[in-house]
Amino acid sequence: MTNESLISALNEALDMEKKGHAFYEEMSKKSTNDITKKTFSFLKDNEILHIDNIKAFYETLKRDGKVPAFNSDAFKTERRNEYTIFRERLSSLKDKIKPKDDDKKACEFAMDFENKGYKHYEKMLKRAKDANLIKLLKFLLEEEANHYESIKKTYEYLTDSANWFMFEEGSFPQG
Repeated sequence: MTNESLISALNEALDMEKKGHAFYEEMSKKSTNDITKKTFSFLKDNEILHIDNIKAFYETLKRDGKVPAFNSDAFKTERRNEYTIFRERLSSLKDKIKPKDDDKKACEFAMDFENKGYKHYEKMLKRAKDANLIKLLKFLLEEEANHYESIKKTYEYLTDSANWFMFEEGSFPQG
């Protein structure tokens, strides 16, 4: 992948992440229940991290003409902790939830959006030759997959809360 095509691909990725941030920000304000609101707010904040990383990568490449180093280890540790805390918070909100069709549709759109992002980064990864670029793309792929899973779990709660509790919290019906 030439620097020119890499810059173009990073611009596309940056645009995609900005659209994701705007969507999640809007949905975090419009959502009618706490789980959906918290999910979209969490994802909105995650998109900022992606935007910042892509911008730094892009600006260094454009300025220096070479692919910058990227270390995802610190982010991965931080992300694992955030996702764990996030999932724990979702469980604590279970009694405050009243699923709405708009929230379900927003989750469906968000899952599709994250899936498209994943495919975009996967396509970039197939063409990538530079080890630093490969690290960045693998990080973004993992992030997109985690976002998809978070949205999917929220969607599962909204569409089938009984099974959600059974699998997420280990609570099985007694009787």
